[in-house]
Amino acid sequence: MRPVLLLAALALAGCATPNYYLTPAPAASARATSSIGGIVVADISLPAYAEAIEIAVLDPASGAVTLEPDALWADTPRRALTRHLVASLQERLPAQIASEPWPSFDSPSYRIEVAVDRMIGAPDGPFAFSGQYVIVSPISGSIVSTERFALTVPAGPGYQGLIDAHARAVEALADRIAARLSRGGLS
Repeated sequence: MRPVLLLAALALAGCATPNYYLTPAPAASARATSSIGGIVVADISLPAYAEAIEIAVLDPASGAVTLEPDALWADTPRRALTRHLVASLQERLPAQIASEPWPSFDSPSYRIEVAVDRMIGAPDGPFAFSGQYVIVSPISGSIVSTERFALTVPAGPGYQGLIDAHARAVEALADRIAARLSRGGLS
């Protein structure tokens, strides 16, 4: 009977409670000048490994992506990163910005869609964030601007350092989008 109890105790000891990691608040940024009305941000499209609640980590030696069962996002990655992009754009642009669905009867001036091709790194290593963003006119339905992006930011120690790198990469993308919207010439 004792060996059974010992095995049960060992099994329970191996079932550690996972840690949940929050995306930090957006870093303050200089606000661009712009006469843009409203901007709606579509849910960010993520690769399958980045959609998982487990934090995805790249093994630089083998190139393998692993999902860490004891290190979890505190929210779904898609929602956390979309909301972080909205908050980052709000820091950078003097416009009404919201995630879909647009909460007003008046149409927004622009819709931003982001498709991520690569979003991976490791604690204390480089974090790669690449894909494409598209700015669409909701009124005409036409694409008014599109740009591919490839960003690399350093990740700090631990899984929180890796989540912070996700946030800094999204903020760098917000800088690009805000600069593009502020340049004008969009119709």
